[in-house]
Amino acid sequence: MPYVTAWSTERHRIPAVVRHPSGKGIGFSDEMPYDRDADGVLWVRQTIGAGTGRALFPTVHSLRQRRAVSRLLCQVCGADTLEQDPERQLFVLKDVGRPVGEGELTTAAPVCPPCALIAVKHCPHLLKHAAAWVERPMSWGVAGILYDQRTLLPLPGDDLIKVSYDDPAVRWVLATRLVLSLRGCSPVNVSDIRTTVVAR
Repeated sequence: MPYVTAWSTERHRIPAVVRHPSGKGIGFSDEMPYDRDADGVLWVRQTIGAGTGRALFPTVHSLRQRRAVSRLLCQVCGADTLEQDPERQLFVLKDVGRPVGEGELTTAAPVCPPCALIAVKHCPHLLKHAAAWVERPMSWGVAGILYDQRTLLPLPGDDLIKVSYDDPAVRWVLATRLVLSLRGCSPVNVSDIRTTVVAR
């Protein structure tokens, strides 16, 4: 079962959203220190119960996604991809109609080569995909729900909004995913990965 997959018992718990005391952004009415990341962005609360209930494909657990992306853990098995290859990580993304490009933004964590071969074979989300070895996956920002600065209500729309840490609007986002910018990209065919790994 993929490490980042959410389970049916892992519920989102969103307290009342209020204006932050600074007036610049949102907060929770009962906010606690762990509700924000190191950059001060507010994160959704989600219970933890991996392996309990049923797996919710393709739903992602916010905390495990954040951990996998920030620590470069394999999104399938949870292993440290830096231990396997400290110089580059493999990213397999849903088909974007072109090769993975320099500066590509993604909420996907890397995948270790053995798991990549399994993922593209069994994950419907990745039947059509693009893959690349990436030398510098860099923290860029978050994806989440953007709140209106006047009404403190979520802005309409079904898609998560990507906002960089440099954008003041990030203070008005309830984050659910960490976003990376992929630098030093070398596109690769997943079917060639086994040969590539042996050759290094």
